[in-house]
Amino acid sequence: MPERLLNSPAYTGMRLFPDNSGGYAVWMSTDWTQIKLKRNHHGMLFSPYSDDINTSFLVEKHKLKFTVTPEDVDDLREGFRQGIEALPGVVVESIEESLTVPIFMFEARFSFLEGETLRKRWVRNIYWGKGQLVMIAQGRTPDDFEYWLPMFYNSMVTLQML
Repeated sequence: MPERLLNSPAYTGMRLFPDNSGGYAVWMSTDWTQIKLKRNHHGMLFSPYSDDINTSFLVEKHKLKFTVTPEDVDDLREGFRQGIEALPGVVVESIEESLTVPIFMFEARFSFLEGETLRKRWVRNIYWGKGQLVMIAQGRTPDDFEYWLPMFYNSMVTLQML
């Protein structure tokens, strides 16, 4: 069996966490801790560690003041890339997009420096109508990111719109 599979987390169960006001639900491992977001943030944050949110999965919805149209795609793409490239010590692994009217999705995997610590993230931004859904899977280190990647992947790709 490949070493990567031997060093992967074990699933103890999955639970659907709905955000009725946001209009979506996310599947998360039953043994991850849900952490309350700061004021004026609307979403959910989960971590496998009850005392460290540097490895976490965040999903947050933003209501926009405008309806996103195909004419906005170039600006959204540029802003997405510029935001990532502005991070200290960033090394971009991949940037992808899926543009199917009326849903426009941009995603990237990259590492960056937070102080002296190298972190790794997978970010997915989804725009539709007047909504933006941001999903961020982050490892406190690149190794931690890779370890938790199977669970990040499950949550990232099984998001449900309500």
